[in-house]
Amino acid sequence: MLDWKTRPTLYFIRLMSVFFILFFLLRLAFLWVYPETFAELTVGDTVYAMLKGAWFMDSSIIMVFLGIPFLLTYLPIPWFRRRQWYLTLVSWYAFILLFVFALIAIGDLQYFGLVHRHTGHELAAAMQTSTQAMIDMLVSAYGWQMLALVMVMVASAFVWQRYMMPHPAISHLKLGWKRIPFFVVMFVIVLLTMRGGIESKPIQSVFAYNEGSMAQGHLTLNGVFATFHSLSKSKMRMPDFMPQEEAVDVVQAIYTSPYESIPDARYPLMRERTSPNVGQEKLNVVILLLESWDPDFIDITRQLAGKKPYGVTPNYNALAKKGRLYTNFYANGQRSIDGIAAVIAGIPRVPGAGGIGEGIEVNGIGWMGNVAKSQGYQTSFLSGSYRHSFYMDKIAPLAGFDTYYGSEDLKSLHSNPPKSHWGGWDYDLFMAGHALFAQSEQPFLSVMFSVSTHTPWALPEPRFQKFKGDSDEERFLNTMYYTDWALGEFFKAVEGSTYADNTIFLLFADHASGNMPHPNMREQYRVPLLMVGPHIEPSIDDTLSSQIDLIPTIIDLAGWEKAKYASLGSSIVEQRANRSVIFGRDAMTGRIEDNGSLVVRSLERVVHSEGEPEQVAEAEHRLKAQVQVLLDAWQHNTLMKVEK
Repeated sequence: MLDWKTRPTLYFIRLMSVFFILFFLLRLAFLWVYPETFAELTVGDTVYAMLKGAWFMDSSIIMVFLGIPFLLTYLPIPWFRRRQWYLTLVSWYAFILLFVFALIAIGDLQYFGLVHRHTGHELAAAMQTSTQAMIDMLVSAYGWQMLALVMVMVASAFVWQRYMMPHPAISHLKLGWKRIPFFVVMFVIVLLTMRGGIESKPIQSVFAYNEGSMAQGHLTLNGVFATFHSLSKSKMRMPDFMPQEEAVDVVQAIYTSPYESIPDARYPLMRERTSPNVGQEKLNVVILLLESWDPDFIDITRQLAGKKPYGVTPNYNALAKKGRLYTNFYANGQRSIDGIAAVIAGIPRVPGAGGIGEGIEVNGIGWMGNVAKSQGYQTSFLSGSYRHSFYMDKIAPLAGFDTYYGSEDLKSLHSNPPKSHWGGWDYDLFMAGHALFAQSEQPFLSVMFSVSTHTPWALPEPRFQKFKGDSDEERFLNTMYYTDWALGEFFKAVEGSTYADNTIFLLFADHASGNMPHPNMREQYRVPLLMVGPHIEPSIDDTLSSQIDLIPTIIDLAGWEKAKYASLGSSIVEQRANRSVIFGRDAMTGRIEDNGSLVVRSLERVVHSEGEPEQVAEAEHRLKAQVQVLLDAWQHNTLMKVEK
């Protein structure tokens, strides 16, 4: 009869079972917290997803961390013969690991509500670029919760010591020479479990979605697996969907314009564009990239959708009446850095390649700042976050921005404000921008990136607390109200400036907010774009477009000539048919076409589609061509020819 108390192998099984229980409870929590996301799943689909997740995802990540300690108990090394001492050490290691897993799992559960997918590279990126900001936020905004968590950990440690310590008489069966083949067999089992089976490629997050259902994939995957797999960056994976010549032809056909030419066939995405308005005075350009400004919270876009406004954006509403409001505009990703990259580089994140700040920038890129400088512009990038956030202090000069501000460079204009968790306050940012523009030589181009509407949604002064703040939604609305006020003050200052009459202002979000349920995938990326400036007639416009379309759009609006850039976008203000949007999603890429079709695929397969089958197939073909051409350009550094 097996003795669970005195056999190391069975003791490890007991340890691992606790981790399986954690992931099982996590999946139940997802079903309970987000029933609308999984409503399409049958009972059979749900059971299958949970079993597949446990068999592949859970067992893989558990074995990655406990497999080696388990194998070490079978080595004939004197140090490991004191198994009681060693297994006690392993037990406490497992306890700490379990607690870390639980923290990641809880964070993933909350994060899923924001962007409707599991976390992953976001956690690694945030820790690498904004560690101090995250610690400050946790201590100041979630101090009591952190204290409660510590108390739970201490209490759990006592329970763990009582029930999960190895038995004093624990030891292996006397296997003799059989120990060697047993060790080999166990080594193979551990290795295969880590890899997720005998497939040619190790298991990855995208493996969860190969059934073709996003909801089923979400339930299969767990945030711990996704997070730790994102920490190790794999080599760029090159697809071979079609002959490269065909892929280039497909992509160039998408963006063909009478205002552009391809100056060098070796750089298929590099284009030279001359504005149809060339000859006019070159206009200044100011981009206000607003953190999480979602159409579900902006009064005028709520009204257009037939919803009751919250009354938090009166200044934006007034500004919208003076400009052109694009209601079918999209972010190209779900992170701030992806939004920044789409704007200043004109490219989306695609599977098989990292993003800006993750090594891609070593290639030649058609940076917005450099394109503007080639037209004789002064350039600047002003961020409300810390200077080092997203490595922007390194990227800004590389991208052609002569002046760079982080929160450390902003003067505090509020009276005794609390510390902003992610940097400076939006009012300080906008007014610093106005002061810079007022003394700059014209023409100039600037990007201002705000952060005050970022969680945990703090306010610089009590007067901006329009709602009680009892929920995340109300706290977010309060910060929207504050940033809208700051926008109003900024544009009041602009009205009396020397640059007011010859400047184009573009206002849009880095990504959609997570404070409103968005079961519709399109709504998870839709953000409003507002254009205000010379020659821009006030109107509501439903042109399908996205952030990566901004560089050619600015070329047209500002009157630039022979401007070279590289992008997957096209000018929003150019009259053209068959518009589309490409967006990044985890290890996948999606495409929306103006006929209503939508397709999302990894490098291996389609994981989600909407629309008529024939239109979806055509959209998929174009998407594969886009991904292949872009990845080929990354690999061979043929995105943008950098002039010496």
